[in-house]
Amino acid sequence: MEEGAYEVSSVLPIVTSAQGASIMRNRVLLAVVAAAALGLTLAPLTASASSHREAPLIAEDPLADNTDLYTFQAPDNPNNVVLVANYVPFENPAGGPNFYRFGDDVRYQIHVDNVGDGKSHVTFTFRFHTSTVDGTTFLYNTPYVRNGALTKQIAFDGAKYLGWNRPQSYSVSVSRIDGEDDSSNAVLGSNLLTPPDVVGIASTGDAAYYHTLANAAIHNLPGGVTVFAGQRDDPFYANLGPIFDILTLNPLSATGGEDYLNNQNVHSIVLSVPKSMIKGPNDSVIGVWATASRRQETVLSSTPPFKASDGNWVQVSRLGNPLINEVVIGLGQKDLFNAARPASDSQFLPRYQNPLLAVYFNVLFGQGVDTTNRQDLVDILLRGVNTLNRPAQWSAFADELRYNMDVPSFGFPNGRNLTENVVDTELNAFDGAFCGFGGVIPSCHAGANAGQLHQGVSQDSDHPTAQSSFPYLNDPNMP
Repeated sequence: MEEGAYEVSSVLPIVTSAQGASIMRNRVLLAVVAAAALGLTLAPLTASASSHREAPLIAEDPLADNTDLYTFQAPDNPNNVVLVANYVPFENPAGGPNFYRFGDDVRYQIHVDNVGDGKSHVTFTFRFHTSTVDGTTFLYNTPYVRNGALTKQIAFDGAKYLGWNRPQSYSVSVSRIDGEDDSSNAVLGSNLLTPPDVVGIASTGDAAYYHTLANAAIHNLPGGVTVFAGQRDDPFYANLGPIFDILTLNPLSATGGEDYLNNQNVHSIVLSVPKSMIKGPNDSVIGVWATASRRQETVLSSTPPFKASDGNWVQVSRLGNPLINEVVIGLGQKDLFNAARPASDSQFLPRYQNPLLAVYFNVLFGQGVDTTNRQDLVDILLRGVNTLNRPAQWSAFADELRYNMDVPSFGFPNGRNLTENVVDTELNAFDGAFCGFGGVIPSCHAGANAGQLHQGVSQDSDHPTAQSSFPYLNDPNMP
């Protein structure tokens, strides 16, 4: 492991012994008791999930597709919380000639509910702008003269990237209302640079050179805020082929599967903000989700500028808790879910109470887990666990990634970190592994192998750790 890189000691491992479920329960119970002894209200359980191409409409709009959301205490600054929203799924490192970028016509937002009503009380908004330096070439970067010599490798001169033919910049603003009116936002930073994508040795150098190139796009803003927006290694890993081939997994084997996101990249928005900036009036529990919105009207033309957008903003993607739109929401409601606000999530309550995934577990794996009245899932995913991370003034079922900022450890459902085995924990949660934990999670009849299910892949050489310093996500994979 890289010196200083962090693992998640607070995350409960998925075990394979016959006493697997019992061991998981005992560890969670100990964590709850320890938190209570410290006067805290939350202890972590484990993992979370991903949202790559999860609904019909957003599958056709990758620039607006929110793939993952992470929330955790900054490992190098205990006074800050890190918020990460990933977009643009399945970026092949050799995806030239245009490679990848954030959408200039997309409004990207990270929302914080610090009250418990399902509404955004602190909203960070990002808008991007892309320009073309030399429109006569098809190249992503172009040769230029530096220090009297012709060079073709992109470089940073302290103010801008030299030789990058498609530079992108952005602004970030913060609002303390419901986040709908851009005019109310206070600008935190503008004309902030994103780094170029990884292209190859000749264009963006070796791993060490690119690391320096990308770190030039880390921006320290007023008020203790740090921001980065650009290409990163996708930290999510999953045995996607069998999972969506009617769960043709060997669910009791931790190996034998394939990570279908190995060597894939994403575009990440990473914020490190002081806890005091987003803390609510009643407690330190926050609920986080990310969205992408487009203008209501799009006009295409056969002459420049070829495409124009106008009208009100319309939300087209959102992500809070793990795997919700993948395996909880039915196909007929997936686009509706992406367009809905968390405050209206009570309309989806039956999907949590009566999860179809539990039915499949019983049919395919003979689990015998309860398929109705799953209040354990409602608590974990829609309102927070009592005495753990339910807001003191909770008032709305809402799909939010909840995090109690008074707890230094992190791991789902108390936030989400970058190295968790996201799918394994979701499989076990729906199989009832958390039912009755510590007397704070409602009981259910758990599956025969609850606490022992696996997707067949684990963390591998593509992303063994996270970086120990901002922006924490690893540099993107090279072609």
